[in-house]
Amino acid sequence: MQDKWGERPTRSWMTKQGGLRMPVWQDVTAYWVNDGPKAVLITLYVLATIGVMVERGAWYLWVEPDAYEAVGFGVVTARAAAAAIKLNCGLILLPVLRNLLSYLRGTTFVGNYMPGVVDKAIIFHRYIGWAIAFFTMAHVTSHYVNFLLIETHDDPEELRKKFLHNLAKGESPPTALQLGWTTVAGTTGHLAVLIMVVMYTTAVGSVRRIHFESFWYTHHLFLLFFALLTVHGAGMILEPPTFGFWVVGPTLAYAIERIERFIRGHRNTILLQAVQHPSQVIELQMKKNKFFYKAGQYLFLNCPFIAKHEWHPFTISSGVDEPFVSVHIRVVGDWTGQLYKVLNPERNLGVICQNLLSAPDGSPIFRIDGPYGAASEDIFRFETVMLIGAGIGVTPFASILKTIQSAIQKNNHTDSAGSVGEGDDVRLITAIPTKKVYFYWIVREKNSFEWFFDVLNVLEENNTNNFLEVHCYLTAAKNAQDALKLLGDDEKRDLMETVGDDRDPITGLHSGTYYGRPNFDEIFTDMAAKHAGEHVGVFFCGPAVMSKGLYKNSRKYTKRTTTKFH
Repeated sequence: MQDKWGERPTRSWMTKQGGLRMPVWQDVTAYWVNDGPKAVLITLYVLATIGVMVERGAWYLWVEPDAYEAVGFGVVTARAAAAAIKLNCGLILLPVLRNLLSYLRGTTFVGNYMPGVVDKAIIFHRYIGWAIAFFTMAHVTSHYVNFLLIETHDDPEELRKKFLHNLAKGESPPTALQLGWTTVAGTTGHLAVLIMVVMYTTAVGSVRRIHFESFWYTHHLFLLFFALLTVHGAGMILEPPTFGFWVVGPTLAYAIERIERFIRGHRNTILLQAVQHPSQVIELQMKKNKFFYKAGQYLFLNCPFIAKHEWHPFTISSGVDEPFVSVHIRVVGDWTGQLYKVLNPERNLGVICQNLLSAPDGSPIFRIDGPYGAASEDIFRFETVMLIGAGIGVTPFASILKTIQSAIQKNNHTDSAGSVGEGDDVRLITAIPTKKVYFYWIVREKNSFEWFFDVLNVLEENNTNNFLEVHCYLTAAKNAQDALKLLGDDEKRDLMETVGDDRDPITGLHSGTYYGRPNFDEIFTDMAAKHAGEHVGVFFCGPAVMSKGLYKNSRKYTKRTTTKFH
């Protein structure tokens, strides 16, 4: 049952008698849209962790209980925690294998049955990291307890027979200090914990953002961490060392990926043109052989003249059928500030340099690694999408909007001509089902991202099949008069001269401008009415706080209406 707006009656989780009711199929399908695949992954991970821990615990309780009988339950918890550490160390590298993730994103299985899971790779990587920290604490604490029990054990002979087989007959048990700092297991264990402290400290967000190089270099101490844990069990007090078997595969895959990225990143890149836009935005148009990308993907950019080992991620802003790959960079930090000085020492606007292969010191002007897949690639799974960008978060949507427009135009050309013309990109024509785009841009003021208003102007002038509907929100103004006050005299004069009656007086677009923040409850309600019973893709790029709000709205209106917001 639904009304004319596509809304279902709201279901409560409580029965009329006040008890909890079982979820029905409608609740399950609504949950699956945004949370199902993630829940499956987490469930599999938790079950695997519990499985390896229970197996080791059961082994030392019932199959080989000698150590447990001699020392106590600390042996069981230490070995169970060690098993969890091995599993998690075997998994932690997988979410950072960019090439693997890009491949999985393009597979039919992940696209159809596990959409969005790949996008959570870094979050999963962090969760695994904290799991390793937790189980390490459990493992170390259990062994400290074991060390004290061994030191104070009143029957050395039982210890020798059931646990410390290398203890000479009649010899006193070692002290806790000796076990912790003079054995292979104790020494390597303490060094591994010290490395973890360094790695985790520099990985904290507030530290990583300010001291990225420290984070990058210390994070590669994982190789030493793995090496220490590989020899950690060499003493074979309880069992043969097996850590290496858990991590050898992922470590080899990581090494192959790094080699591939090194080779790919050192191919020649030509800076065809650099354009200085207002508001401290630099557009780089580059050319590189064998660089094929999809709309919504990103690349890593390196300028050896500034920093040989720094690679920074930027979203590709050019359309896939343009003869170059471009990125838009806002000058906001040290690296981008130095880039601005190198490319635009005179601080001019417009084209500031062309056809550069080398920097002033003879090193390559740029190196490119990529492309890599991003969540916005999934846009092309839907006929109807909502694209929501806040501030510089509009960058990925530049490439996507250009690509959709080009595909629709070529589809129309094919339909009218009856065949594909020479030079047409057949992949574009057959691979993009998207027909309608609702674009919402939340920006503080008009002159913050003038380059993107230029892009929107071009798209509006060629709005084939009316595929694009633009909604701009200026948050720094309450009305048009306030917005005009934010503009300089030259900008006001330009607007008066160029903007016609059919255009917005602030942005110059055909679409009107809204002032203040968008009301997403109204927007989602309206979208559900327009597209009842359909699947609508919701894609956002911007601050995390706004992302969480949109995620909640997607879940709420998927449950309340017949529209599925992904």
